[in-house]
Amino acid sequence: MMRFLACIVFSMIVLLQGALPLPAQNLLTDSAYSSALQRMKTYSVMLPQAYDTAQTGAVKRYPMLYLLHGWGGGHLDWSRKTRLKEYCQNREILVVMPDANNSWYVNSSTNAQARYEEYIAGELPTLIATRYAADTSKQAIAGLSMGGYGALMLALKYPQKYAVAASFSGALTMPRDLVVREGWNKAAKGNNGDFTLPSLLEAFGKEQTARDTNSVFTLAKRSSGLDSAGKARLPYFYLATGIQDPLIHIVPGNRELRDSLYSLHLRYEYHETPGKHSWEYWNEALKAFLPRLFDFTGWK
Repeated sequence: MMRFLACIVFSMIVLLQGALPLPAQNLLTDSAYSSALQRMKTYSVMLPQAYDTAQTGAVKRYPMLYLLHGWGGGHLDWSRKTRLKEYCQNREILVVMPDANNSWYVNSSTNAQARYEEYIAGELPTLIATRYAADTSKQAIAGLSMGGYGALMLALKYPQKYAVAASFSGALTMPRDLVVREGWNKAAKGNNGDFTLPSLLEAFGKEQTARDTNSVFTLAKRSSGLDSAGKARLPYFYLATGIQDPLIHIVPGNRELRDSLYSLHLRYEYHETPGKHSWEYWNEALKAFLPRLFDFTGWK
């Protein structure tokens, strides 16, 4: 009799667990086939504390923040190397962390199966919205180093998609300043990332056209800050960089874009604080950015 009752209790627990909300900031790893990349791609999703897997009644949909990794990174970086869960505690936001290899987040000029711009800006939001309670009308994007460049580049190309775009230690000048001669990137001489040359060549090729098309400086100059009704066309830009960054192009490149945004009368804020090109700095940069994201958008 006791064994029978125990089985009933265990069965009830299993049934109830399926209807209970997920634990706070539940982190999931998921994957799906990408037509743009012609293969399966894995990504991470962090769900908010109040997310209800049962989705009974009217489904509440949550704003989305995309966090882009840097060169050599992957979709698990932000969740493993920062205190992302803590910083988003009690926040009603769905965080999406894609994997983009060393693609620079562009549609490759040399590889037809590496259309990462199409994947991140086009395919992924639709996919996430079909699998999770995501509101694609409320999106923001941020990234570090290569991902910082990617976040700003995508926001400038698709301004209607993102309310805010943030870059932490953004490698903003490397795609624009790529100069190939005898197998070396002249813009990357010294402590400036020679190791990125193969990925830059695959992403942008050797022709100037692709670099101009994807330069955040060119894109910003071609953009219009306000429409005829005085409404902002572009996202709010958030730039942050560590003043002790050892990569010699990072701080000057960020200052150059800051000056460009200022001269173009675009909405932005800029932060130089102590820090290097490291996860210690990016953790602090993320911590400082998230409250500004919620303040600016009004998201909870």
